[in-house]
Amino acid sequence: MLVTLKGLVLRDTVAAENAKYITLLTAERGRISVLVRGSTKLRSRFTSATQIFCYSEFTLYEHNGKYTLNEVSLIENYFYICEDFDKMTLGTYVLNTVEYIAAEEQPEPELLRLALNTLWALTHKKDYEIRLIKGAYEMRLAAIEGFAPNLVCCQCCGHAVGEDDLFLNVMEGYILCRPCQNGHQKEIFIENERPVDRMNTAQIILPLAPASVLAMQHAIYAEMGRLFSFSLAPELVPEFAGACEKYLENHVDHHFAVLDMMTN
Repeated sequence: MLVTLKGLVLRDTVAAENAKYITLLTAERGRISVLVRGSTKLRSRFTSATQIFCYSEFTLYEHNGKYTLNEVSLIENYFYICEDFDKMTLGTYVLNTVEYIAAEEQPEPELLRLALNTLWALTHKKDYEIRLIKGAYEMRLAAIEGFAPNLVCCQCCGHAVGEDDLFLNVMEGYILCRPCQNGHQKEIFIENERPVDRMNTAQIILPLAPASVLAMQHAIYAEMGRLFSFSLAPELVPEFAGACEKYLENHVDHHFAVLDMMTN
């Protein structure tokens, strides 16, 4: 049976002489693996549209749950980001995270849209702070997967975000205002990962400026087309980016080694 799907190439792996497997993220079927025959031939008609960072339309032969490429046409590629090391690294991080999280053979339309929007931003928003793109991507990914933090108000007293610093409980996924956080000082250690006796678990508490919390709110709730349309004072960018990365890493319980390569 022939099926036609649009998909983003997340990975390619040599399978045998003149053949490779590509991993795709599709809206209709989530993550799938496709055999591409003749892909290593110098003049293969498949090469230009089956590389990583390619978004293409694939006509696939499906048999017993396995896919073989029949035809492909390129829709868009994001090769430009490979001209900048940090953008290439972040683009690879996007591919790695969605590959890790995406369900196999299950619809993933929002995840695909997020990945494409992020790669578009890396390609076209040339003067935009790359760490804002990364942090917004991570928070929106958490929202799509259903584990975004509650950043609307203090979990304890309901105090809304104002002018005072707030404290993000990474593991529990909520914020506390300073008075409520001070009331928890005997049980939770700020900026440390030490065990809390009453919970027999580790806690990570990060102090955040109100502007950083509002930026995280934007990443969670903004329309997808406006996801990367916000700014933050330069001195707050490391705080925002660090909190978003730590939050995602702890909730997916996986460290993505490609991040160790980033210089920014």
